[in-house]
Amino acid sequence: GNGSLILNKNFDDNSVTSGGWTTQLVSGPSNCDWGIYEGSNSAAKASNYLDGTNSACESWLISPAVDLTGTAPSLSFRNTYNFSGDPLVLMISTDYSGTGDPNSANWTDITSQVVWSGGGFEWISSGDIDLSNYTQANVYIAYKYTGSNSDGSTWEIDDVQIINNN
Repeated sequence: GNGSLILNKNFDDNSVTSGGWTTQLVSGPSNCDWGIYEGSNSAAKASNYLDGTNSACESWLISPAVDLTGTAPSLSFRNTYNFSGDPLVLMISTDYSGTGDPNSANWTDITSQVVWSGGGFEWISSGDIDLSNYTQANVYIAYKYTGSNSDGSTWEIDDVQIINNN
């Protein structure tokens, strides 16, 4: 975007949780929690596959609270995935406390606004996701990953930005 940067997370510091980001492993083994893919370009990664086994799990990658008051905000990020399994879900909340089980807060699913990767670890831009319905303080965005005992995609997210288009 051409506007001013409100939030920027590129994972190049090889940390999922720097800059106020958090992960919440709601269920499943620790390997299901969000981590870092360290390739030619670092990214946040979620997978439920370890040592030949898929595990049922739910893990969230959650932004810090952002103040979108008086802005014309849009969100964009790059994403890729491979393997069959549940799609990644993009959520937004204005009442999450910033800690603990995200399921205790109200979240709106905005997944349908996202341009998602077609798979095969092909990186794609999400496009600009309109956040103008959330022009207030204490806004969180989150990526909700789920896997089952029978399958699970590996998802990677990078270059998360919220821009003020005013």
